[in-house]
Amino acid sequence: MMYTYIIFLVVAVLTTLAIIFKKKIGDKTFNTALKVLSIIYFILGVVRSFLNDNFIWVINGGNYGGTYYKSTDVLQSLLRWGVTLSYVVYPCAVFFKTRVLKNFAIYFCLPVAIVSTIFYNNFLDYFLTNSGRAIMTSDWVRHTEFILELILAMIVPLILRFCIGHKFKLKDKWEWIYFFTLLPLSLLVCIPVTLPQSLFGFTDKFMVPFSFSNFLWIAIILSILIVLYFVYRFKDRETRYMLCVFLSLYLFLHYNSIYLMDLKMSRLPFQLCNLGAYLILFALLIKRQGFFDFILLANVPGAMIAFCVPDVSEGMLSYWNIHFYIEHTWVFVIPLLAVVLRIMKRPNKQGFKHFFIGFVIYFLFCATVGIIFNSYLYKPYDPFFNKINYFYLFDTTILSVLPFLSFTRTYAVTLNGYTFYPLYMLLIFILYSVFCMIFWYVFTQLCKVGDRHFQVRKVRIDDNNERGKYKSRKMPKTEYID
Repeated sequence: MMYTYIIFLVVAVLTTLAIIFKKKIGDKTFNTALKVLSIIYFILGVVRSFLNDNFIWVINGGNYGGTYYKSTDVLQSLLRWGVTLSYVVYPCAVFFKTRVLKNFAIYFCLPVAIVSTIFYNNFLDYFLTNSGRAIMTSDWVRHTEFILELILAMIVPLILRFCIGHKFKLKDKWEWIYFFTLLPLSLLVCIPVTLPQSLFGFTDKFMVPFSFSNFLWIAIILSILIVLYFVYRFKDRETRYMLCVFLSLYLFLHYNSIYLMDLKMSRLPFQLCNLGAYLILFALLIKRQGFFDFILLANVPGAMIAFCVPDVSEGMLSYWNIHFYIEHTWVFVIPLLAVVLRIMKRPNKQGFKHFFIGFVIYFLFCATVGIIFNSYLYKPYDPFFNKINYFYLFDTTILSVLPFLSFTRTYAVTLNGYTFYPLYMLLIFILYSVFCMIFWYVFTQLCKVGDRHFQVRKVRIDDNNERGKYKSRKMPKTEYID
């Protein structure tokens, strides 16, 4: 309990000093400090993904790697769920003018941080027990990292409440409705990849291509996109942008969580959908249309392929399967959402050129790095320098789906004992480029259909307004229409 007392003492002293000197410091300085602290807190959450955490073996009954695991820790599961939400909520709460997320930060994330501090030793038991997977560091590193994390997790909402002066509007019924409606939905979005197996265990059911579970997953993804569009289409631009950033922050955090299982070359984010977890957030933050065009036209078609041929080989609630579902869901949804909510423009012919240039660079990178690493740096017994298969260019995974490409394996090149197939790689490049071109064409045609429906809707609403049927019916702004 010594560390718990120290953390509470530090937080109490810092908060008291901030309140005493509130007038001298000023809101502008506090707001700047909150932005810096929230970014540091998010970074600490990412760093934790690279460090050892024995919680990955808390499985509520199930087989993994031929071993049966039976352990539960409901408190840790729920606390980690709340902490995951906090990582995403804090940056959005301080960078955007959003009452909802500020309320989440103060009235949900702060209690989570307090309880986590009380159960400090329970967390450290997992951090300091070697899982045999992620990076194992010394005890003082883990104590320091977690202490900083807990201090920031309490300081940020306390400054929001007592120095910035944000309060919950108790007499405003919408404040209550938004809080208790959006909080469960936000928790559902920000689910930790370890949560299903720690609460419910593994299942023997598998998702196979074109099965009922496969179609159900696709239906859920499309429903998420449709619901988010209809809920947020009339919101102001900052709220629409905040939604996309919120989801992108979670996707970025989620992808890094795979390093809890192992950190090796093949896990680095160079598969196309894995790379999307980084590029989507980056594109939204820098707001460069050309960069976004590549993401939309490269990642969304890639995610669509993953929907049809899910690359999963374990029970549906296993660690890797949950990661697969979450990652490809948001890699598909977020870019489309950014377009339909008018955050980014639709890709035109210039946009397709941006995609093609980016895809050529990406393909050459995957091919070059794959050949060099597999030929010269691969070490059979090294946990990091294992064989890599970026963009599925170096094994027969694609052939199981497209067996007619088997003839391309007749032309082989051997380098330092490693054999690769240039013709096979070239055809993969051509076929994917054509597929993305088809997606681009269909997507632009659907946008035109949407524009026609938009104009019809506008005429109908204007007509009903003139008749007095509607007092005032909102129409979305059309800045996204070329």
